[in-house]
Amino acid sequence: METTLQVALDVGSRCHRVAVGTNGGDLLDEFDVEHTARGFAQFFARVSGHAQDRPVEVAMEAYNGWARPLDRLILERHWRLFNVNNLKLAR
Repeated sequence: METTLQVALDVGSRCHRVAVGTNGGDLLDEFDVEHTARGFAQFFARVSGHAQDRPVEVAMEAYNGWARPLDRLILERHWRLFNVNNLKLAR
């Protein structure tokens, strides 16, 4: 089975919380990034450093449009993106 890098992204208006792990359950990293171009660059550098040619999957809670433009930038890298809706999960 191929190891996939899995990224969980809790989106905020100014700062986003990130957890990086594998589909095997290993937690590799946790960090915050600002909702700025510099923060996005740090996000991609840090996640890419863990990828090591593995496919990357990102699960993002994208409420009130705060995921933009990060969601588009993730798709431009051809990473798989999942939109998590906490309201639907709570039902």
